[in-house]
Amino acid sequence: MTLIIIVLILLFFIYIFLYYKSRVIYLRSLVLPALLAVFIILLIIFSKTAVAAAVKGINLWLFIVFPSLFPFFVASEILNRTGVVRAFGILLEPIMRPIFNVPGVGSFALVMGITSGYPVGARITADMRKADLLSKYEAERLLAFTNNSGPLFIIGAVSAGMFKMPNIGILLLICHIAACITVGIILGLFSKPGSKKSSEAGTFKRFKKELLSIHYASTNSSPGTMLGDAIKQSIAVILNIGGFIIFFSVIINILLDTGIILHASEVISAASKPFGMGRDMICAIISGFFEITTGTNMVSTSMNTSLLQQLTVVSLIIGWAGLSVHSQVLSIISETDISIKIYLFGKFLQGIISCIYVFGFIKIAGLPNIGTKPAFYLSDSVLSLSWNNYLLSSCFYLMITLCILCFLIVAALATSLFSMMLNRIKYLF
Repeated sequence: MTLIIIVLILLFFIYIFLYYKSRVIYLRSLVLPALLAVFIILLIIFSKTAVAAAVKGINLWLFIVFPSLFPFFVASEILNRTGVVRAFGILLEPIMRPIFNVPGVGSFALVMGITSGYPVGARITADMRKADLLSKYEAERLLAFTNNSGPLFIIGAVSAGMFKMPNIGILLLICHIAACITVGIILGLFSKPGSKKSSEAGTFKRFKKELLSIHYASTNSSPGTMLGDAIKQSIAVILNIGGFIIFFSVIINILLDTGIILHASEVISAASKPFGMGRDMICAIISGFFEITTGTNMVSTSMNTSLLQQLTVVSLIIGWAGLSVHSQVLSIISETDISIKIYLFGKFLQGIISCIYVFGFIKIAGLPNIGTKPAFYLSDSVLSLSWNNYLLSSCFYLMITLCILCFLIVAALATSLFSMMLNRIKYLF
């Protein structure tokens, strides 16, 4: 049945191509309507699968994504409105500019993106571009390494929920963070030189000026108004994210049910046998190319594969994030002039580097002598925690984020003061 459907779809596209071969200029405009028509037909044929996948996507969004991302969205929106990010970004300029060749405000997007998860980093970067805190090219590079998977997903969902091995979560998280930082450094090295580093005295003058502007903004806008606006904006973005999650959940499950991914994996696995990649692993990689949760879950349940191979492929999928996340990012940056090309290259590079780090660490340091256990599906493993637990965990990671930012600010401030004292001592002698 599935092969008949695939053949009919191919015949449909061949018919369109042959019929319009003399009108090549119109072919591109026909691709999207043709794909939508095929998608609607598949929805009708596989209606049961579509409904089950939609329910699964709704549960994922409502019970995990919403409580996990909502505090981060509200906090980032308020901090951006008050101007705190702009002020403390001035102090962090000496850290971010030499390493990543981006302004100091990029530290906020980096730390929030690491501790919160997709797509908070993209949201913060887009807001900074709207506020003209970043140039177009700086925003594109910052987006490429600040939109990352968070500890809630890597440690909670993947390691504890899917693999039933909480001890591997820290390894995956560290390699994921190291990979995103590596991508940021690489993009910074091959970018145009940024603005010249200002003197410590000039930095403090700019910092004091921004602090005064924060006071002015707070006196002209009540906390209740800022909180209300932040909640409205955050809910709108989260609803948009929910739509993408449900849509791609339906797509990936239909592709699995029709056997399209299975047949594609059989063809690819025949060519990848010298690398020891079986059909199940190839199928998981293809699924992860579209959607991160489905792909990682399929890796954890793959048979006849070593733990080393599973963790390497999982880190590749987490680093890439999937077309579902990339569609969310594209929707978020659509209101700006940010191009998604550098972002896609950065995510591809991050996936490759992340799996290299995991493979290298396991080969050098090794892993405890533990075997994999069969993992339950998403509805049994990941959704076993309550909505309140995810909300509290998200608030906990938000507090960690703010503590990290405060530590970076104090370190930058202490370094600047120490440098000023040395300069004055040299001047006296």
